Amino acid sequence: MNFKYYLFDLDNCLLDIPNPSEYFDNILVETIKILSADPIPNRQERNKFWYSGEKYIGILKKWGLADLNHFWKHFDEIDFEHRKELFNKDELKLFNDVKNVLNELINAGKKLAIVSNSADYIIEYILINFYIKDFFHEILGLGFDKDQEIAKPSPAGILSVLKKLNYNSNDSEAIMIGDSILDVFAAKRAGITACLIKRDYKKYPKGYSDWKYQPDFIIESLDEIFEL
Repeated sequence: MNFKYYLFDLDNCLLDIPNPSEYFDNILVETIKILSADPIPNRQERNKFWYSGEKYIGILKKWGLADLNHFWKHFDEIDFEHRKELFNKDELKLFNDVKNVLNELINAGKKLAIVSNSADYIIEYILINFYIKDFFHEILGLGFDKDQEIAKPSPAGILSVLKKLNYNSNDSEAIMIGDSILDVFAAKRAGITACLIKRDYKKYPKGYSDWKYQPDFIIESLDEIFEL
C-alpha cells in the first residue's frame, strides 16, 4: 500500500520516555493529590483510566474530579516539568530510528503530521529541542483550554489534521502510527490505516483480539513502515 500521509503519535512512538507506565501513573497520582482530598485510587483503578477511552470522564467524576479543564491543566503542568527535568539530565530521547525515517519520508514527498493527546506546548518543546519540528506539515496537540472531545480515541483530531493537509481518500492513503489502543481506535474511526508500534514494551500482554478495532499492522520499530 502506497501511503502519502503519515500521522504519528509522539510519546513512546517517536519519543522514548523512560518507564512510561510508571512515568504517567506518577503524574496522575500527583495531580489527584493536588485536586482531591479523597484517598488515591489503587493502581488497578488508575490503570482503567488509561485504557478507558471516552469513559475516562466518568472515572474522573467518580474520583471527585469533575472539572476536566482543571484536571488537565494541572496534569499537563506537572508533565511538562518532569519532561524538562528528564531532558536536562539527558534521560529523555528520541528513538534511534526516528530521524532517519522522518528524513526518508520527507525526501519521498510524503506529508507528515503529529496527532497527540499531550499538551500543545509540551509537543512544541519536544519537537524544537530534538530538532524535528520542520519535518511535520501539521501538529495537533491538546491542552486544558482546548476541546477535550477531539482527544484520541475520537477521530476528530485526525480528521482535522487530514483536512488541513488536503487529504482525499479517493486518490491517496493515510496511516496513523502510534503505540496505544487510543491511536488504533482513532485511526479506524477516521477511516484510515492503523499501525500499532510495540517498541519493546509489554504494554498489552493479553494481545489485541478483544479490541473493538484491530490494528491493520503491528510493528516493533519505526523503519518497518517502509515494508508495509
